[in-house]
Amino acid sequence: MISESFTENGLTLELAAAQDVVLTWRGKSTARDPAAFVLPVLMKALDQGVREAKRVIIDFRNLEYMNSSTITPLIRILSMAQRGDVRVTVMYDSKLRWQELSFTALEIFETDDKRVEICSV
Repeated sequence: MISESFTENGLTLELAAAQDVVLTWRGKSTARDPAAFVLPVLMKALDQGVREAKRVIIDFRNLEYMNSSTITPLIRILSMAQRGDVRVTVMYDSKLRWQELSFTALEIFETDDKRVEICSV
């Protein structure tokens, strides 16, 4: 159940809520400054997770490609989650080499209490 969908330059972010708040990434993130598009959507997902006391799952498994600029807003969100009350899980496909390289580096944001998790599927 998609409650909202956001699209720009070949990248679609689908925000849905049921048991968890799920933000699914599809397509390609190639913008020079992707934060202008993705950061407000990421913040909306985090705000909804806090407001509804739900885990936020940021799902990259259907993303075909992202440039290095795309990781910056994600780092910002994970850093905020480390210090806050929202629970965040980043999901990626470890069979895709570029995803494995990009997302294993984010494991430094994981917390001992599993509030922030980086998970391969």
